[in-house]
Amino acid sequence: MKPLDKKTGKEKWLEAGYRQFAQFGPEKLSIKKISDKLGSSRASFYHYFSDMEVFVEELLTMHLDYVALYNNMGKERCKNLFPDLYNLLSEYPVPLQFSIQLFRNRNIPEFNYLYLKNYESTAKEFALGLFINHYDLKQSKSEVYKFWVIVGEAWYARLDVNDLTAPTLQKHAVEILTSVIHFINSPFYSGLKSYGR
Repeated sequence: MKPLDKKTGKEKWLEAGYRQFAQFGPEKLSIKKISDKLGSSRASFYHYFSDMEVFVEELLTMHLDYVALYNNMGKERCKNLFPDLYNLLSEYPVPLQFSIQLFRNRNIPEFNYLYLKNYESTAKEFALGLFINHYDLKQSKSEVYKFWVIVGEAWYARLDVNDLTAPTLQKHAVEILTSVIHFINSPFYSGLKSYGR
């Protein structure tokens, strides 16, 4: 990231908007609040963005860039599911908050699409492999991915945007994963698989 004093006016608006969206959600995204925070006029917003819809589209694109950066860091640094994945997540609190808001507002198609796209890209890039290796899973990748989606749904539903520390993120994951792995190893699941054949 550029130092604050080196950012263009547009970049300052986007960064402030990204943080506001991440912390408070899209329904509280306010040009007035951002302009007050920046010490800029509301007119300067319209110099860079034709309307709020265009602004939100640029925030979503910005989030894609953060996810790509996170995925690259994950491939490089995460050797194990615990604690590596959750330590890394805690280093990206604002993008994680943004993802939580996308998850919470999945009734809006573009937010649902971006949440799913980003979750899938992180799984494919490195997270799914960590899951498979940690639990020594023998199922196909497509089958394991279905379980990883269940884990993600339950995990995001538990997160509090004000407590994204590594121990808290990992605690939620361990609780959910313990249940999911118990189910995968249960006779009931084995029976379901046999029944489906």
